[in-house]
Amino acid sequence: MSEPIKNPLPHPLGPRIVFSYGMTKCGSTLAFELARTGLELAGYPQPHLGLDGLKGDAKINFAAHLTETETAAIWDKVQSIGHPIVIKTHTRPDQCIIDLFNTKRAMAHATYRDPRDMALSMIDHGHRNRAEGKSAFTEITDLDTAKSNINNQIDSLTQWLVRPNCLPLFFDDLAFDMETATRQILAHLHLEIEPYRVTSFVQNRRFTQKNKGIRRRFKTEMSLIERQSFRRTYAKLYKHLIKRRKSIALTGEPIFPDGTRLV
Repeated sequence: MSEPIKNPLPHPLGPRIVFSYGMTKCGSTLAFELARTGLELAGYPQPHLGLDGLKGDAKINFAAHLTETETAAIWDKVQSIGHPIVIKTHTRPDQCIIDLFNTKRAMAHATYRDPRDMALSMIDHGHRNRAEGKSAFTEITDLDTAKSNINNQIDSLTQWLVRPNCLPLFFDDLAFDMETATRQILAHLHLEIEPYRVTSFVQNRRFTQKNKGIRRRFKTEMSLIERQSFRRTYAKLYKHLIKRRKSIALTGEPIFPDGTRLV
């Protein structure tokens, strides 16, 4: 298995902040690991930046909401490194992040999932955490509480997809057609490296927070009425980001015009 080495050539994008956004329980950790591993194996190290606003452990860079001061410090650090650095997040972009996109200092990918499978995974996680005395997702007890959370997250997803150079990544493609999804991620990052090298490294050497790993589990775990209710509530998301996802033009232009609402 290949180990990362320092690439003597400059990255074609130069310094760039790559935000790895994900709706929760949507393969966000997998997408993040594929992106940062691709860069590392191509010779562009992904060090922990150790700056205010980045709350990850000693191995990854993770951000919630960022202030202008924090964002400026992160950009200065990325400039000094000289190549793209991936930062994981679950929150919508603050104005200082939007400014980075507008000045071509940032790019992103954004993961999403069929809301029915997302809801079931969130309920599982909430049940498990209540039993273990943890706090995350403990408010998610049924499909209604899951829907309320999903509504807010779809608003956040949309705020990323109205930015330039934001690659949409569907959970089913990430989880069940990983090499194809990885090829998209690598092309987005301007990396010429075989996808199987990245997927093999991630599957064997990275933690990806895999839950049940069952495709379209809603078919057996939801009633027909429940499934239809979700389809009505999230009709725009199904139409534009799931049913038509293979035809989305990945040109670097925003996927949606500013002001778009999907729920």
